[in-house]
Amino acid sequence: MAGGRKALAALLLAAAGVALPAGPQRAQEAPVGLIADQVSYDRESRILTAAGNVEVLYQGRVLRAERIVYDEGRNEVRAEGGLLLTDPAGGVLMAESATLTPDLEEGLITSARLLIAGKMQMAAAEVRRTGGRYDTLYSTIASSCTVCAENPTPTWALRASRITQDELERRIYLENARLELFGVPVGFLPRLSIPAPGVERASGFLEPRFLQSDIYGFGIKTPYYYVLGSSADATLTPFVTTGGAALIEGEYRQRFAGGGFDFWGVVAIDDGLEDGGGFGRGAFHTTGDFALPRDFVADFDLAAASDDSFLTQFDYSDTDLLTSFARIRRSRAEEYVELGTVAFQSLADVDDAAVVPFVLPRFSYRRLRGYPGETGRLGLSLNSLGVLREAGGNSFRAGGEIDWQRDLSLPHGIRASGIAEAMVNAYQIWDNPGIGDGLELQAAPLVAAELRWPWMRQTGAAAHVIEPIVQVAYSRALQDQDEIPNEDSRLPEFDETNLFGLSRFPGLDRLETGLRANLGISYTRQDPAGWSAGFTLGRVLRADPVDEFAAGTGLDGRWSDYVAAVSVDFAWGLTAINRALFDTGLGFRRNEFALAYDGEFGALRAAYVYLAENDSDPEFGPQPETSEISLDARYRVRPNWELRGLWRYDVASHSNLRAGAGITYGNECAEFDLSVSRRYTSSDNVPPSTSIGFSLRLAGIGEKGQEDWPARVCMRGT
Repeated sequence: MAGGRKALAALLLAAAGVALPAGPQRAQEAPVGLIADQVSYDRESRILTAAGNVEVLYQGRVLRAERIVYDEGRNEVRAEGGLLLTDPAGGVLMAESATLTPDLEEGLITSARLLIAGKMQMAAAEVRRTGGRYDTLYSTIASSCTVCAENPTPTWALRASRITQDELERRIYLENARLELFGVPVGFLPRLSIPAPGVERASGFLEPRFLQSDIYGFGIKTPYYYVLGSSADATLTPFVTTGGAALIEGEYRQRFAGGGFDFWGVVAIDDGLEDGGGFGRGAFHTTGDFALPRDFVADFDLAAASDDSFLTQFDYSDTDLLTSFARIRRSRAEEYVELGTVAFQSLADVDDAAVVPFVLPRFSYRRLRGYPGETGRLGLSLNSLGVLREAGGNSFRAGGEIDWQRDLSLPHGIRASGIAEAMVNAYQIWDNPGIGDGLELQAAPLVAAELRWPWMRQTGAAAHVIEPIVQVAYSRALQDQDEIPNEDSRLPEFDETNLFGLSRFPGLDRLETGLRANLGISYTRQDPAGWSAGFTLGRVLRADPVDEFAAGTGLDGRWSDYVAAVSVDFAWGLTAINRALFDTGLGFRRNEFALAYDGEFGALRAAYVYLAENDSDPEFGPQPETSEISLDARYRVRPNWELRGLWRYDVASHSNLRAGAGITYGNECAEFDLSVSRRYTSSDNVPPSTSIGFSLRLAGIGEKGQEDWPARVCMRGT
C-alpha cells in the first residue's frame, strides 16, 4: 500500500500541473497534500484509485474531484465526478471528466469551463491538452462578463470553432471567431489573436473608434499597439474617411531610469479636402522630462501644426495658439533657477505669423535668505529675456533686483511689514518700430509698508475672521518707460489676487509707479459642518492720476474700480466663486462666475463671463461686449448608464458657440460610448460642423476590467 500511495502522490502531483522526473528523491523534494475518503490499489490490474472528496494541494494549486483513477497499464489518469483545478495565478478549470497522461502533457477534458486570471471565461464541449503548453477548446464561447441563470446572455461573447491557449506565450488564438453583443452577431474574423487576461502589455490591435464629421465624412481609426521592450512602446493608427482622407497617427513612449518622453504625431497621405492642401499636412506634440545632476530637471513640451486649420478640421483640437517650451530648472527651499526658450504658433486667421515672437533665452533666478533675529529677509533676483521676430520688433533684456522685507507683530494683534526693492534692467533694441535702436536702461526703487489687523470671533462652533488691510507703496521709474519695448506686460488684469501686489503689470517691462494705497477687507467663515465662505473687497487710491493703465483695466484714474470676490466651499464636493470689477455706480467692467461639483454620481462645471465693451484697448483695438455661458456636466442616471453634455452660448450675440452630448454604458466587462458635438463658429478654412464618435472597449481583449462600472449582479428568485 505504501508503494501505491507514492504512485498516487506522483499521479496527483502531475494532475495538479507539475511534471516530475521519476525517482524517489525528487518525489520527496516536492511533498503533496492529499485528502480522500478512500484509497485502494489493485495489483492485478495495476489500477490505483482515490475516491470520495479527493483533494490535492501542491504549491498553491488545488485539485478536487469525486474520483481519480491511475491506470498504470494504460499510463493514463482519469478524473471523474466534477473536476475542479485552481492555481495561484487565478486560473480555474471545471469539467465533468478528464483523461490525461500522468505528466499532464497530453489529454482530453469533456464539458469544460475555464477561467483565466479571474477574468476570461471559456466554455467548450471538449478540451485537448498537447505539448504541455497548449489547451485547445472546441465549439467554444468566451467572455469576461458575468452570466446569470436569469440572464444568461453576456454583454459580449466570442464564439469560435476552436480556441487555443498558449501557456508559454500567454496568448489566445481563435479560429472562425464571431463577436456577439447582447447575443447579436456583429462581426466575424477567420483568425484572431489576443493576449491572455492578466498580460499588462502585449502587441496587437486595440479597440477601433468610429467618427463622423460634416467636413471629412465617416471615419474609422484602427490602432495597433507595439511592445518595444520593458521601457518603450508605440501605437500606429490608420485613419481613413469616406471623404477620401487617409491619415496616419503615431505615438511613441520611452522611459529611462531618470525620465522619459512621449511623442504623438499625425500626417495626411491625402486630406480628402479640395482646398486642404493634400499630402503632408499634419501636426505633432511631444513632452518629456529628465532628472539631471545637482537636482536639476530638464523638461519640454513641443507642438506644431502644418497650417492653421488642420487640427480643427480633423477634430484634434480647437485651440488657436500652440505654445512650446524647453527648459532646465531647479527648485529648492530658498532658491529657484530656470533657463529656457519659448515658441508660439498662432492658428488664428487674423494673426500674422511674421510678428509672432520667439523667446530665447528666458532666464530667471531667485534666491532668498533669512537672517536670525528681527533683521528680515533678503531676496535677490536675476532675469534675461530675448525676443526675436521675423518682421522685426527684436530686443534683449538682462537685469536684476534686490529686495528686503521685515515682518513685525504689533500690539492688539496688528501685523506689519516693511518692504524695499531696487531694480535695474538693460535693453538692447533693434528693428523695433516706434522705438529707436540701441541700448536703454530701466531702473526703479520701491518702498512699501503694510498693516493687517485680523479680528476673530467664535459664534457657536463656527469661526469668523475679518481682516482689514492697508498697503502703501511708492515707486518711481528713472526714465521714460515708452522708450523700451513692452513684451511681457501687455495685458494687465486687476482682481483680488493682485489687489495687494506691488505692481499690477504681469511682467518686468512695465512698472507701476507713483504713491498709492491698496485698501481692502476680507472675511472668512469656517463652519464645522463642513463648509466655508469668503469675501474680499478692495480698491486702489493714488496720490496723482496716472496714464500707465488703459481705461478698460479699471486701474486708471486716481481711484481704481472696486474688485470683489465671493466664494463658498462645501466638503461634499461643491465649490462656487464670483469675481467682479465694478465702479462706484455699480457699472461692471468684468464679472466672472464659476461653479464646480464633483460627486459620486456626477460632476458639473458652470461658468459665466462678462466683459464690458472697450473701445480703447491699446493691444487689440476696440473690443465688443463679451457675455458667455458655458456648461459641462455628467450624471450617472443609473449604475451602468452615464449622460454627458456641454454647451457654450454667446449671450451678447444670442448665438450658440458649441454644444455636445454623450451617453456611456459600462459594466465589469464592456464600455460603450456614443458622443455628438456641434461647433457653430467658423473661420476662413473651417466651416461650422457636427462630429459624431463611437467607441467600444471590451475587458479581457487587450483591456483591463472596467473598474469604474458596477458588475451585473445575479439575483436569486428573479
